[in-house]
Amino acid sequence: MLKSIYLLLSGVLFYSATACAEPVLDPFEIARSASDRLSAASSVSVHIEKRFDVVLHNGAKVEYSGALQVLSSKSNGLFMDYGDDLSARQVWYDGSSMTMLDPLKNLYVTIPVEGSVAVALTTVSEKHGLDLPLKPLLQDNLLEKMEPVVRASHLGIHDAEGEPCHHLLFLGEHLDMQLWITTGDAPLLRKLVVTLWEIEGSPQQSLTFHDWNLEAVIDPEEFEAQLPDGAMAIEILPAGGE
Repeated sequence: MLKSIYLLLSGVLFYSATACAEPVLDPFEIARSASDRLSAASSVSVHIEKRFDVVLHNGAKVEYSGALQVLSSKSNGLFMDYGDDLSARQVWYDGSSMTMLDPLKNLYVTIPVEGSVAVALTTVSEKHGLDLPLKPLLQDNLLEKMEPVVRASHLGIHDAEGEPCHHLLFLGEHLDMQLWITTGDAPLLRKLVVTLWEIEGSPQQSLTFHDWNLEAVIDPEEFEAQLPDGAMAIEILPAGGE
């Protein structure tokens, strides 16, 4: 009799624990949902705050910070204004050419290129070896730069800049990436942290995303280069110097 009661109670407890167990969430699917939402937007504006480590020759790790403003019309327009403690860059793409300015040196280069923003970024990267900040994001693939993932995990619902987010971890052989993506039916990337294990000292880069607007109304003039007085043009060689 006691054995029967024990078996009955064990069954009830097992059922209750199973019924209350939280569903297993797929980190790839969550990241893909944020990418898909971004892909569906015809224009985007976002402000990004950046923190990054620099490992000195003596092994000391120093943190610097910066900020980036992005305006993008996916079809044929891009403006980026970036500055940090060590460097600065402005980029304009108007559908027929991409202009990059170093405001600190007042030097710029203009590269003929056509197509969508994603196509233009790929062309400039392959032909000239130039990778712009947030290239994977602007190409609608959050994991594009990630090497083959060894392990992926959903770490829970954690806060990022005051919002509940899916906290995701993607582990690679040489770098790890954490993503915080907002919960609900309108997922957006809120924070991203990359740990570069392949570099001595394992420096990190941290980005927080603010003021997302996936229905931004952008004046086409924003994509036309606005060069300061005295800016000097320089030439850029194809990748490999050929």
